[in-house]
Amino acid sequence: MIRISRRDRLVLAAGVAFVLLFLVLQFAVFPLLDGRQRLRKGITARQEGLAEMSTLQARYRELHGKANSLQDQLEAREGDFSLFSFLEQKAAEAAVKEHIAYMKPSATADDGPFKQVLVEMKLQAITLQQLVDFLKLVEAPDKIVALKRVSIQENKKDAGTLNVIMQVVSLDRNPDRDAEQG
Repeated sequence: MIRISRRDRLVLAAGVAFVLLFLVLQFAVFPLLDGRQRLRKGITARQEGLAEMSTLQARYRELHGKANSLQDQLEAREGDFSLFSFLEQKAAEAAVKEHIAYMKPSATADDGPFKQVLVEMKLQAITLQQLVDFLKLVEAPDKIVALKRVSIQENKKDAGTLNVIMQVVSLDRNPDRDAEQG
């Protein structure tokens, strides 16, 4: 048997203790600390996700409420409402009907419960006051009618008059969507 001096035994014991300490730290303590850190990051990420979901839920409720509000406004509007005839009626009230060069209706079907109805209209040789009176009558939030775009140019033939091209938009029920739900 080999004789080991007391000093060598202390060094060997210290080495074994160091190796055991290293193994305990490497395979027990550090993984626990890493796991705890991962859990904290996971909790933080989930809290952020929850906050985002709450925000999205509030936004969804707001949009759903607006959609229901639009649905209610459409229900309150006359059943035979037509944007084209509405514009003709308002043009007659504003005394600009004889100045209409053209009216082009179009509709864009959407995936949602509503479709956008658009009428492009050109008025020629109208005064600024006639335009203002007509625009006041056309903007009708209760009928869900609004101006999308207005282009105004000076009329070259009649001094002091304007040529106006405007797009007026409204919403209506989407019959394709209603058929899918029915």
